[in-house]
Amino acid sequence: MDSRGDSSRLGQYPTMSSRNMSSSSSTAFFSANQSPSRSPKIHQELSESTRSDAHCDSFDPLTSSSGFQDPELELQPPQSQNLEPDHNAYTPSRYTQTSSASVSYNRVRCCDVFLGVHGQNPSLLRFVDWLRAELELQGMSCFMSDRAKCRSSRKQRIIEKAMDGAPFGVVILTRKSFKNPYTIEELRFFANKKNLVPVFFDLSREDCLVRDIVEKRGDLWEKHGGELWECYGGIEKEWKEAVNGLSRVDDWKLEAREGNWRDCVFRTVELLATKLVGRRSVVEGVAKWRDKAEKEEFPYPRNESFVGRKKELSELEFVLFGDGEDYFELPTKKRKNKGKEKVAWKEWEKEIELVKKTRKKKKKKKRSMKITCGKGVACVSGEAGIGKTELLLEFAYRHHQRYKMVLWIGGESRYIRQNYLNLYRYLDVDVGVENCSDRARFKSFEEREDAAVSRIRGELMRDIPFLLVIDNLESEKDWWDSKLVMDLLPRFGGETHVLISTRLSRVMYMEPLRLPYLSAAEAMALMQGNVKEYPVQEMDALRVIEEKLGRLTLGLGIVGAILSELPINPTRLLDTINRMPLREMSSCSSALRRRVFLLQLFEVCFSIFDHADGPRGLATRMVVASGWLAPGPVPASLLALAAYKLPEKHRGCLWRRLRRAISCGFASSNSKRSGAEAASMLLRFNIARASNVKLGFVQIHELLRLYARNRVMVNETAPAMVRAVINRGWSVETADQIWAVCFLLFGFSNEAPSIQLKITELLFLVKQVILPLAIRTFVTFSRCGAAVELLRVCTNALEAADQTLVKPVEKWLDKSLCWRSVQTSAQLNPILWEELALARATVLETRAKLTLRGGQFGVADDLIRKAIFIRTSISGEDHPGTVSARETLSKLTRLSSNVHQSHNTSP
Repeated sequence: MDSRGDSSRLGQYPTMSSRNMSSSSSTAFFSANQSPSRSPKIHQELSESTRSDAHCDSFDPLTSSSGFQDPELELQPPQSQNLEPDHNAYTPSRYTQTSSASVSYNRVRCCDVFLGVHGQNPSLLRFVDWLRAELELQGMSCFMSDRAKCRSSRKQRIIEKAMDGAPFGVVILTRKSFKNPYTIEELRFFANKKNLVPVFFDLSREDCLVRDIVEKRGDLWEKHGGELWECYGGIEKEWKEAVNGLSRVDDWKLEAREGNWRDCVFRTVELLATKLVGRRSVVEGVAKWRDKAEKEEFPYPRNESFVGRKKELSELEFVLFGDGEDYFELPTKKRKNKGKEKVAWKEWEKEIELVKKTRKKKKKKKRSMKITCGKGVACVSGEAGIGKTELLLEFAYRHHQRYKMVLWIGGESRYIRQNYLNLYRYLDVDVGVENCSDRARFKSFEEREDAAVSRIRGELMRDIPFLLVIDNLESEKDWWDSKLVMDLLPRFGGETHVLISTRLSRVMYMEPLRLPYLSAAEAMALMQGNVKEYPVQEMDALRVIEEKLGRLTLGLGIVGAILSELPINPTRLLDTINRMPLREMSSCSSALRRRVFLLQLFEVCFSIFDHADGPRGLATRMVVASGWLAPGPVPASLLALAAYKLPEKHRGCLWRRLRRAISCGFASSNSKRSGAEAASMLLRFNIARASNVKLGFVQIHELLRLYARNRVMVNETAPAMVRAVINRGWSVETADQIWAVCFLLFGFSNEAPSIQLKITELLFLVKQVILPLAIRTFVTFSRCGAAVELLRVCTNALEAADQTLVKPVEKWLDKSLCWRSVQTSAQLNPILWEELALARATVLETRAKLTLRGGQFGVADDLIRKAIFIRTSISGEDHPGTVSARETLSKLTRLSSNVHQSHNTSP
């Protein structure tokens, strides 16, 4: 066996993750699924890597995969690979081996598509891997081969058998394919069988003319053209017949260029599905996916006024795609050993470290490293408002065709895990808690949460490329359990790329790309907006504004919007900003303290909004209310409702109060109309962004939200936002906002509650909002710790409210004979006290049921007994609620005894 064709060794396969970890062009790949109508949503078929000759120690370029079910891994996503995986690293599938050559022959006859490719270009391999993985995901088994790298005659016979049995032959054509004898043979073979499916990569069918190739016409064939049949080594007539045959394939016009990879892959899948028997449903599935991607892929519309950042965009493209050489760029420093150094990629149990090989024996200090190519992860760092999100958004719009979908999540530490698990909708995986009651399936909360994350992570580790964007990463650790955010990311070097924006100086042992300020020309272009020319005096005023704003992209965009929307010149705007007084702030962060001129610009915008809407400027009040909401898009109607509930600082006379009381019933109908208008004003002045995914949702910039929080006291505005969220009730769309309310009301960890509600409002919040949120968080997303912690702090709040009711009443009641017998507030309002106690019992019972899922029998027993005591005291023994709680206790006792017996009988 020629070692040049089979250079990879199974026993020596390194742990580093290369660009082509799952399928290389130097190998042949085959997979046969047992069910021809496999749905892409069912991820219970795992792949089996098979070698046809166990006695050969060289890597066999022919492997196959078939579906089987493992009860321990039935929830793990499938992944077909043609290399034996590293058993020390994470892999979403299990593999077994067999030495029977007949197994490979039998499976070859079952393949649906033969996929022929030639070349080592990283872009070509990335495209082919994606096409193969997408076909398999849709239930079409593939046999992929680069026959030029397969020198074994035995393997060549197996490949020929696969070609003969495949209903369709997909041949990837590049400029170098026409001098490859195996590609020419595949073209002639499948053309004669009338099942040829040519896919032109960086080519078009019109380019593949014999005369142009032979005579080297045009820039395309000037270098690669000529008498290629000499390299082909065959007969000239056969070569010309193969090339001319491409022009006669009218049904398949598939051309893959840099700007249409996704469309080409999906078009190929659709055409093959229409031709294969029993695959019509695949076409409908692909159409639904396309529709979902078009509507939900990008969080915000593209910024039409985006300027500059050409260098940064080029650097991001080089870092993510690179050329596969795996080099780090060393900082320029005068020393003897200058240049580039190789990188060793080490994968530990839960994290990956980048370790730089140096010749120094002792290393005093860890230094961050700047990745220049390669491993599919890039990080952009910069201060707030400099344009990190806009840069990532522009990159995503430019390169989205290279990915199946752009997955965009917020990186705020309290919400990042939930945002990550929300990706299940696009990856078609189940991250919920499986419903089981036997002892063998009891898992701890940490195990359940890790399993949910692993399902998402496993899907991102396929050969299907996604672009995962983490916007505004606050910390390297999760706020809930202090776990590293790196645990969420797929293994570096795979097909999925990760793009991060952050204010941190370094992330994951890497030095991020520091985003510089815009140049003077770019800043002026951003401020001028629609007005192309200004007099010299006005241009000088713009330069002064640019200097005082520090070329901060957020401020420059707002100035450009003001000049475009209002009949005002730069000189007058500069004078207005300088004369605008600042409000006293309750607290001021360093990000705001350095930007006084920017804060004055914000106040100018608020003055414009107030002038347009009157003293109760709705747009300004919406910005103020947004300061206490969760990050991310918010319904404009919710912002308007919270704005209407904000207290007025200067109260009017009695008749004005009465007029507001009379008209308050019309606030909800007016808020929809005026709320949309106010949101439109915020969008026009670049104060907010519109959401592409959810209609009627807007997102206020983080700096403005921070200023809004510091502009007023928490007790003045936060209660209005809380009551607005409570009035909206529970909904999936406002789940993040409900979490924000919980952080303010209850306080988590060592934080104290910021505001307090009335008991009636608290009861409504617990019954209608908190309980549904906790159950959904636990069951749907397996966020067990967060759900149980929410119910715990909710219990504490109910107990604190109960203490206020059992306190002695005010002394003025003692003056009346009618109230002599009343000692506590609970006696004044016994119905309210009973509702509060029953709500606490409901929360306790829910906590007991959830903790039971985690095998915490002692905690669950204590909680359910407390709930039974409360229900028995208020409702009696025979009440349905009491009976249900006792049944829960019986079930808990039975399960606990079974577990103890199992432990005692186990050896």
